[in-house]
Amino acid sequence: MALKIKKAGDGHKHPEVDKVAQVISKEPSKRLNADLPKSFYVQVKNFATEKDMTVTELVKLALRDYIQNN
Repeated sequence: MALKIKKAGDGHKHPEVDKVAQVISKEPSKRLNADLPKSFYVQVKNFATEKDMTVTELVKLALRDYIQNN
């Protein structure tokens, strides 16, 4: 039985390839620190958890929305 060599680009493409490429080529990040009252932070954390998000994702979304609308 002879093995067949596939040409480049033939065959299966893993469904997560595009996500991995985005992670590898993502823009460098910069840390943002903010002092919040503990009770407000708990509200933010709970809201993010309810929406199945991280606090970082929620803050990014909120800041993008604020910037676009002001």
